[in-house]
Amino acid sequence: MQIHATVHAENSSEEDSPNFRVNFWEHDAYGSWALDAFVLTDAADINEVLEWVESNRAGRRVEVFVEAGDEPVKPFGEPRTSDLLRLLGSNPNAEEEERLTITFVRDTDVG
Repeated sequence: MQIHATVHAENSSEEDSPNFRVNFWEHDAYGSWALDAFVLTDAADINEVLEWVESNRAGRRVEVFVEAGDEPVKPFGEPRTSDLLRLLGSNPNAEEEERLTITFVRDTDVG
């Protein structure tokens, strides 16, 4: 982490109550990562979001994001499209991809 002093910002806009996205991850019966995703609206602040996360986590891995847009809540089967800004956690699928090692063997290397 790097820290840089700065002057006061004059932002072009500010959102007092953004939408938050919370992903809970746990291994399913087959060892794959299963996802339970939620959108939290009308939260007072990140502390309220984190309190909800801790009371609903149930031992699962978690990711917390703030949505970059003001996307309305949609029916369950309709994907959300707002850009996400990660606040906490990581996608376990991405971590497993980084650790994946594949060894290639050429025919000439085999006895």
